[in-house]
Amino acid sequence: MGIVMMIVGIALAFGVMLFLNKTEKIKKDVATLFIASFLVALVLEIFTFNYTTYENIGQSLKKSESVITYDALGVKSSNEDYIVSKEINDENITFTAEINNINSKVNNIFVEPSEYMESVKVFVDYKDEVLSEYTPISDTDINVTPNRENTQYIRLHLAGKTSALKIRLESDKKDLSSGSLKVGVNQDIPFRFKAWRMILVCLIFFALALIYRYRTLDYAGEKSKKVRRIAIASLLVVQVLFLYFLAYAQMKPNDGFLFKDPKTSTVNSYDQYQKLAIAFTKGQTHLDGINDSAALSEKKQLDVLKGLKDPYKPVERDKVIKDNATTYEWDYAYNDGHYYTYYGPVPVIFTFLPVYVLTGMMPTTRLITFIFAVIISLLVCLLVHNIAKRRKLNMWTVIGVMAASLSTIFLTSVFYGAKIYELSPLGGLVCIFAGLNLVYEGVHRKAKNTLYLSLGALAFALAVGCKASYLLASIVVLPLILNFLASKGRSEKKNKIVKYFANIFCKENIKTIVAVAVPYAVIGILLMVYNYVRFGSPFDFGVAHQLTVYDTSYFKLTSISKLPTVIQNGLLRLPKTSANFPFIELADTEIVYHGYLFAMAGIGVFAYPFIWAFVGVPITVKHSLKGSKDKAFVIASAIMALVLCYTTIVMGGSSFRYSIDFGWAFVIPSIFVIFAIEGWARKKGVLRQALLGIFVVLLATIIINILVTMSSGFSGFTETRPDIYYDVYNTVMFWK
Repeated sequence: MGIVMMIVGIALAFGVMLFLNKTEKIKKDVATLFIASFLVALVLEIFTFNYTTYENIGQSLKKSESVITYDALGVKSSNEDYIVSKEINDENITFTAEINNINSKVNNIFVEPSEYMESVKVFVDYKDEVLSEYTPISDTDINVTPNRENTQYIRLHLAGKTSALKIRLESDKKDLSSGSLKVGVNQDIPFRFKAWRMILVCLIFFALALIYRYRTLDYAGEKSKKVRRIAIASLLVVQVLFLYFLAYAQMKPNDGFLFKDPKTSTVNSYDQYQKLAIAFTKGQTHLDGINDSAALSEKKQLDVLKGLKDPYKPVERDKVIKDNATTYEWDYAYNDGHYYTYYGPVPVIFTFLPVYVLTGMMPTTRLITFIFAVIISLLVCLLVHNIAKRRKLNMWTVIGVMAASLSTIFLTSVFYGAKIYELSPLGGLVCIFAGLNLVYEGVHRKAKNTLYLSLGALAFALAVGCKASYLLASIVVLPLILNFLASKGRSEKKNKIVKYFANIFCKENIKTIVAVAVPYAVIGILLMVYNYVRFGSPFDFGVAHQLTVYDTSYFKLTSISKLPTVIQNGLLRLPKTSANFPFIELADTEIVYHGYLFAMAGIGVFAYPFIWAFVGVPITVKHSLKGSKDKAFVIASAIMALVLCYTTIVMGGSSFRYSIDFGWAFVIPSIFVIFAIEGWARKKGVLRQALLGIFVVLLATIIINILVTMSSGFSGFTETRPDIYYDVYNTVMFWK
């Protein structure tokens, strides 16, 4: 009966969609379009997604259940057919229920864990009419969480009659002194109306219907203005909710999301940026000496490090530290008896510091990470808008490129840790995308160009104050600025190169040149003073002073032997596929040292189909951008994308979160190539076919990004919020 109901649901949904397509009124009326989409989602929710509810109807099944209680004296079962036991080892606690005398077809088993268990891994062995010895069911991805009903009914897909089952429930909670849990066989699966699933399906169908309804609108046309604004606003709302979900789901229930109160939380629990904010209020740049309760232990650590000939040699450092029965601050910078951070101070100055000074409360790094990610999302969409508004493009191509761009800058990777490691580059990206928008708009405007270029330069200079390697980001917009200045000159020099630079440095441009140079000079001087105070050199950002696994002085940009690793891990590394949700996984997490270069779980930028457009840069530059102001911009961004990928991996290694340093640069040329493909298709009369291909590529990119965020190699959900992860898992895997 279950399969019948699934088919009925699909048939009814198909009927509604067919009616939708055939009825002229529905085609034109948006409200009726939404009602039809709602009906499709409702039908699928009632029949298809809940088809297991009807599975026991019309079948003669033996049903049984047992309440298993446990305490210090042992384990008891309320059903004599259930033989139960408990075993505790170093890693977990295991409850076993052996169920005899079943002699019936088994559709499902029911497991209700103790409320004190965060999640339970379930292993099932069975005997049947053929197998006289217990044989394990091969599915090892069965997890149950308390208070999540849809995870507690497990379909076994066994053929014939089962004579006995052995169910093992494994929990990593070892301090379960007493409690109870339930186990059952062939229970009726309750109807589970998942409102969020129905709403999501409804919105997907409604979005697809709207895209089809307004498929011919031009992005910059007057007719599209209202629909365009609604579509972009909807995209941003979905993006913000998605980012919040990631931030929330990878946070343990007792962790604060907004602020840490210094009265109830110790300074020792703060990360480097939070400590730096306090240090600045004390008039210092080092991170030690801000917590009186830790002063003695810090002094002992620093005295030991100061006595080392080379504190940056990990083997020598760790041995001496251990011999002196002390420790040291991991991944801090150390110099001349003080701890520092080698991450740029700009994110602290604009977030943690003012909030702490004004309120006395310390924002959490996760909160600032979320805020930065939201700002970046707005700026990415604005950049695509600024590029698209001067071109004749299909509206949905532009909206799709916005969504795909958000998916391919590795923005979601920052929520797994949400620490200083993620916040520093994220702050830099805020500045970079602000700078990109300001400079791009500045060179294309008819007025106020100097103001926009100056503000853009300030943003790019501040990016360096977040992460030193982002100095290279300025090169991306340098051709835009230089070509803009050159267009203002009137030199009559015959030599093209001489004429070009003469036009740039003509007297009409002096004001603009100064306006662009001053922000770099001011921020640069401030950073050099900051570096000199800490490390005695204006050009020393502290990277070589790291107290980490390896001595970073071994890193060399000239290590071209690492180029194959760069290509493999940074560009071409593909995710693994899986039959279970989320269907794709990051490549295995492994730390492999090759001359102090490590590779961790991740994917390359070309794992996203949208970035495949990057290979079309030469053709686009040669044909579509010939004579355009954007030509040099696209070339520079393409070159810098490869340079940033190389420098990031050679100097730091390969990790999923490191991709945020260079992923953004691959997005820029890809945007122009996609737009060029549409322009070519318009001329050739194959626009409809091209749009379909673009839509598939962009949609695949968005789906891959969503699934990657749920993969075990990236997501911490299974540890921080297993209840959320396995609820989502079983809601999506409704057929399992």
